Amino acid sequence: MSLRLLQLSDCHLSAEPHKAYRGQSADRNLARFAEAVRAFSPDQLMLTGDLSEDGSSESYRRLIDWAQQFELPVAWLPGNHDDRSVMQPIMDHAGFEPGPILELHGWQLVLLDSAWPGRPDGELDAARLKPLARLDPDQPIAVFVHHHPVPVSVWIDRVPLRQPERLWQALAGHRGLKFVAFGHVHQRFRRRMEPAQDQSIECLAAPSTAVNSLPDVERFTPGPCGPMARWFLLEPNGCYRSGLLSLPRASSR
Repeated sequence: MSLRLLQLSDCHLSAEPHKAYRGQSADRNLARFAEAVRAFSPDQLMLTGDLSEDGSSESYRRLIDWAQQFELPVAWLPGNHDDRSVMQPIMDHAGFEPGPILELHGWQLVLLDSAWPGRPDGELDAARLKPLARLDPDQPIAVFVHHHPVPVSVWIDRVPLRQPERLWQALAGHRGLKFVAFGHVHQRFRRRMEPAQDQSIECLAAPSTAVNSLPDVERFTPGPCGPMARWFLLEPNGCYRSGLLSLPRASSR
């Protein structure tokens, strides 16, 4: 049977639950998403950063309350709006898994922290890439990170994952690598790249559960897409499928 993953990103909850985020209620949009999560029936939730807008303990506790209603294992990593010093003890107390490596259903799921205090862009230094050395290069591998390691569109490319070649170099020779999934970009994105000879990797974005932007614009411009997340069906033999979960139904894109 497939392992059903659901990647949720960029929830942007604030300490005050009624505070607007880019003109919408991040709390209300996340609450509306619960029905779609139940319909997909995932085995694992992957939370990939900017879970809070202001790094407040109140926002993390409300996110935990929301996630625990599904009675599922949850893995997480921070984004540039998060405060790891605040969120880590709260997430640990809830039993949420920070990685950096989960072994599930024959897959190695890697969670890499690209966020640095006070910086909107991301970076992976040698210490944060070190867990990749523990991987079995021949078993299926999926990497999750907050910042995007490939160009996506005009406005968000000002704050990408800096020096992404460090990531690709650290993954060179890992024949089992299937995809790199990220958040941060607040839009749908899917593209295959070949960072090295005989290596083809799919790069996929999970749009925001709060507000999503039009692509290819100079500034964040809210588009018609409502709250969205990305789903994965992972097979033990390394095959996988992925698409977008939205309201009211899943999309095959």
